[in-house]
Amino acid sequence: MKKLSLFIFLSLLWCNFNVVFAERVTWGFAGDSCKKFNENKKKFGKEFDETFESEMMGFLTGINTYIAYDDGNTNRVKSLDHNSQEYAYSNISEYCRKKPDGYVFFGLIEYYNSLPLSKWK
Repeated sequence: MKKLSLFIFLSLLWCNFNVVFAERVTWGFAGDSCKKFNENKKKFGKEFDETFESEMMGFLTGINTYIAYDDGNTNRVKSLDHNSQEYAYSNISEYCRKKPDGYVFFGLIEYYNSLPLSKWK
């Protein structure tokens, strides 16, 4: 009986660890599921839009900075101002509308990969 109780306890602990890890891939709204993104967008409206646009800029800038740092040059960085912030936000909003079971950061990475390389070298 003790072995069964220990097995159940460890199984529940392992399951809870995986759920917590999945929710903390990134900090902030960018780490949310699209379902939660859509709910927050509806619930908080313009306040959410403005907050997320700021977070989105930080997320995309972070990817660019990491690539430049990792490569030791700026040959592969993207032109983040190729589109407006509003366009980028509408892109992720559309991504989450179409993929409610997806994750916001996957949509942001897809958007980042769609951008042209920067001409600044």
